[in-house]
This record gives sequence, structure tokens and C-alpha cells, in this order.
Amino acid sequence: MSDVLVSARGLEVHFPVRSGGALRRTAGVLRAVDGVDLDIHRGETLGLVGESGCGKSTLGNALLRLVEPTGGRVTFDGTDVTGLGRRALRDLRRRAGMVFQDPFASLDPRRTVAQTVAEPLEVHGLRSGRRERAARVGELLELVGLDPAVAGRYPHEFSGGQRQRVGIARALAGEPDFLVCDEAIASLDVSVQAQVLNLLRRLQRKLGLTLLFISHDLSAVRHISDRIAVMYLGRVVEVGPASAVGAEPQMPYTQALLSAVPVPHPALERSRQRIVLRGDVPSPADVPSGCRFRTRCPHAFEPCPGVDPALQPVGAAPGHVAACHLHGVVGGPVEREGTVASAR
Repeated sequence: MSDVLVSARGLEVHFPVRSGGALRRTAGVLRAVDGVDLDIHRGETLGLVGESGCGKSTLGNALLRLVEPTGGRVTFDGTDVTGLGRRALRDLRRRAGMVFQDPFASLDPRRTVAQTVAEPLEVHGLRSGRRERAARVGELLELVGLDPAVAGRYPHEFSGGQRQRVGIARALAGEPDFLVCDEAIASLDVSVQAQVLNLLRRLQRKLGLTLLFISHDLSAVRHISDRIAVMYLGRVVEVGPASAVGAEPQMPYTQALLSAVPVPHPALERSRQRIVLRGDVPSPADVPSGCRFRTRCPHAFEPCPGVDPALQPVGAAPGHVAACHLHGVVGGPVEREGTVASAR
């Protein structure tokens, strides 16, 4: 059995940009995900970080085929899922769950907690009778730290953190192997964020889950992740162990992201140097040539406009890779067999 549970190769999700007028012609292409190679290993938590609009959520949705890829392929446990039909895709989705960003918008206000959590059980035929489903709903609510007695309540009767726990219980109802958490703590208070992060860590260990944790909060990602992948403008630009990426970031963009994370020590916070990026994030409908970060990079030099760098090993930690000409051969990227992002 392969150590890799979910794999993406050359994954693309492009959206047409329509011009005005009655004819609504296609004026261009928005490259939300633009050639991503990435492996997610069994039992690990992979953190996916980057600025808003860089394609993190689209990538997570594409891995589950909640949006259709326009290029490349996704494999789940050795099966290519990009061409699966509706029935086969339903079987896949039993093994892959999703926790959404807004715990209120993702829950049907007209359905009770019991109905919401029981729906995957009915769809996938995991419990045959109403009594068995009710018992399983109670188990799932206890698993996420809620009293089973609240099963008859509606979403508006819960706090944000409690609603997110309901969303997690629903995602676990299908007994998945893989869970995508898309900005699962972004709309919660700081103290509640810590509770949900700790809950996800406990569930990951207890159930042997594989997690893709998507967030723009690097401090939260470093807390929960085994490895971290950094996205910029539709492309993964650095991947490595969380300790290595946090302590020795090799990509200038990752260095800038980390410099913006506050340090909980007044003297250290005052003494450390911030990296301020100049200019605006380019539009994914008009991606710069060569290295797409070069228009904001303080270290851009001759090969950056002409050649898009490939991921290549950097630093001292095994499995730490980055797409940057500073670590490559001047004049072009280092081409290697296979995908270095899959190294552990």
C-alpha cells in the first residue's frame, strides 16, 4: 500500500473571464490553480497557506471534485478520480469529508443537528434504521465535544464554535480517511480557534485521519501541521516539514509571510525585522512571465522573468523543496525525475 493517499499532478482549475455585452465573449482565463504537483501522505496533517485569492480553497475543492479540474489529474488511494462517474464519485466522497469556513452558512437552518449529521449516514447507507442512525448521531456529537441532548436543536441556537463542531461531526459521519478543513477557524474567536484546533488534532490521532488544513493563519498552521505547503498565485512554491518551513523558510514569499506573524514577546517583536512586499498581488487572469512572484520579490534577478522555477530540494531538512532561482542553476530550473513535493 502506497504511503501517499491523495496526489495531484499538473492540476489546473481555470475559469473563463467574460467580456461585457450581449455576446459575453471569453476575454481571458483566470488561473485559480495552475499546474500544482502535490502529495498528501496517509495519517499526516498538511497545512496549506497563502494570501487570500491564491487558490487554496479552489485546490481543496478540486481534490474532492467539488469543482471540476480543467487539466491534470487527482488520484485518491491509487484511483484516478478526475474521470469518475457519479456513482463511483459518491463512493469516493464517503471516504473524503469537508469542513467549511462559515459554520452557519454551511448548515441548513431548517434542519436540526440530528438531521444534518444523519444525512451522510442515509446517503451512504451506513446505518439501516432510524434508531441506529440516532445512536450514531449521538456518538458523533460526543466525539466532537457536544452533548447528544442537543441533537434536536437548530443551528441558530448554537455559538460559532459549536456550529463548527456540528460541521465536523457531519464530515466524520461517512467515516472518512481524508478531511479537508477549508479555513475552518477563520470566522471563530481566538479562544474558540484554539479549542477547534485541539479537537482536530485529537480526532486526527484517534481516527487516523489524513488532514488538509487550509488557512491564511501561519501560526495556526504551524501548530497543527506535520508539513506545510505554501501557495502563491495558483502555484505551490514551497513544501516541507513544519519545523523546517517555520524556522528556515527558503522561498522569499514564505519569508515575508512568516515575518508578518506576531511574536508573543515584546522585546523580540520590537527587535525583529519585517519584510514588506512592494506592489499589489498580480491578477490570476494576468500571471507574470517566468517566476510569478518576481514582481514583488526583493531578490529578483536575471533569470526570474524568463523561466518559471521548478520545485527543488533546499535547506537541510529532508523533503524541503522550493521553487526559486536563488536555489537553482542560473538560467533555468533544476529538472528532476518525478515530483519533489512528494518527498517526506
